[in-house]
Amino acid sequence: MAAAVIPLLIAAGTVATVSAIQQGRAAEAQGRTQEKIAQRNADIALKQAEEEKQAAAAQAIAQERRGRALIGEQRAKFAKSGVELRGSPLSVLVETAEELEADRLSILRTGSIAAGRNIARAGIFRAQGSAAKARGTAAKRASVLSAVGTGLSTAASVGFVSSQLPKTKLTLQQRVPGTSGGFVPR
Repeated sequence: MAAAVIPLLIAAGTVATVSAIQQGRAAEAQGRTQEKIAQRNADIALKQAEEEKQAAAAQAIAQERRGRALIGEQRAKFAKSGVELRGSPLSVLVETAEELEADRLSILRTGSIAAGRNIARAGIFRAQGSAAKARGTAAKRASVLSAVGTGLSTAASVGFVSSQLPKTKLTLQQRVPGTSGGFVPR
């Protein structure tokens, strides 16, 4: 009866060992996949950052054009009314130019902040990807250690069960009559 347990122990140990190795491989593959997804998200965030910068630059150029047109319009109105560009009229033009430049710089600043957020997101995605890959690699290493432990435990169990079996020797004199040459333990 105890001899019948040995193949079962070996089979159970083999299945547990292979299972541990497969789990490690799956964890490593999942880590690599998560790393690729995170890298893709980082690339998208960087692209969005570049788009934010370009959009802000385009808005700033449009703001600058509107500003030049407004200042030109103010100058024309002053000239049409015969007012010289000194004193208050000049102060109005200078103040308008300053406000327009502040608006243009605010547009660029807003775009730069949005781009910076996306660049930071890209960095976070990359860090998450690296961590996922590292977790997968660590899980694979742990599964190998688990597989080795299971294999050693199985070998120890088989050895123990084998040591508990009675030691028998079969000889030719112990043939069982009426069988095809089977032997009976002494």
